[in-house]
Amino acid sequence: MDNISIALVEDQQLFRNGLHALLKETEGINVMQIAEGGHQFLELLKAAPALPDVALLDMNMPEMNGFELLELLQKHYPSIKVIILTIYNQERFIIKMVEAGVAGYLVKNCEIDEVILAIRTAYKTGFYFNQSTLQALHHANKFKGNEARSFANITIALTEREIEVLRLICSEYTNAEIAETLSISQRTVDGHRNNLLAKAGCKNTAGLVVFAVNNNFYNKISF
Repeated sequence: MDNISIALVEDQQLFRNGLHALLKETEGINVMQIAEGGHQFLELLKAAPALPDVALLDMNMPEMNGFELLELLQKHYPSIKVIILTIYNQERFIIKMVEAGVAGYLVKNCEIDEVILAIRTAYKTGFYFNQSTLQALHHANKFKGNEARSFANITIALTEREIEVLRLICSEYTNAEIAETLSISQRTVDGHRNNLLAKAGCKNTAGLVVFAVNNNFYNKISF
């Protein structure tokens, strides 16, 4: 089992300490940084010998909220996969954060098992979208029919192989698993993934999943 390093950024002490206590007892998860807010977390990152793999962020924090912190992390530390932990379950918040690039969105009343699943899945595949997140994205679907459009609202064409790769990405397959399933090399998969990122106009795997939902590819997974 991989040893996943995580950061916890939460201004509420009771919730922060409780979650830390649960996660530090979880095999394969190492809590690397704990911060009360965005400014403190950024200072910790500057001094850290290594970056965390996954960061759990509260969305509603004083001085710097989760959205503002996410923007800075994506600009300066794009390798960190961000999972939002919040009390807000409204679709408008989910859509805003997912479209901004988070790897996952969880409501604080979820079970600790789902938090751990989200951490491990985001580390492995780049995203963890539960049914609530997917439902919100479907409701916000801007594009209908078979015509695919990028995030810049430009009509694009995908090859059949690119669509196959996209559907497997949405099914949480790693590049190695996609290569094995389609009987192609991992280098070829990397090429298809890069082409998809360029065509869709997104930066990461989570963005590809949003693109797939927007263009009605997500529900067509049949593998």
